[in-house]
Amino acid sequence: MRKGFDNQISVIRIFDSRSEEFRLSKVYVQKIDVINVIAAPKIEMLIIHNEGAYERFKRSGKKPSDFCKIDLRMHDVKSYDFVKEYFNDPKTLVRAIIEYRRTANIPNGEYTLLDLLK
Repeated sequence: MRKGFDNQISVIRIFDSRSEEFRLSKVYVQKIDVINVIAAPKIEMLIIHNEGAYERFKRSGKKPSDFCKIDLRMHDVKSYDFVKEYFNDPKTLVRAIIEYRRTANIPNGEYTLLDLLK
């Protein structure tokens, strides 16, 4: 941002918590369009959606990681290697992201992982 620029620019900001704050200097407010993309679903939620277990999860009252470990018997659900192997086919990940977006309550004006895929 220390460089000068003449035209309007867009900044795509990807974050994982709605409570994160981002403020532009007053100098840039009119020149920069900030597009916020929330990468909200924990990887466990994408697994739950992929497994077709979202309704069971909602009724369970458990945290996503506990549901995966106990109900889906995926004890290594938080390990990098498990997730890499589970989503080794990108189509599987895309389907899970689509299903998550279908069921999520996304505030107006907020973008999700699915919007990045378009």
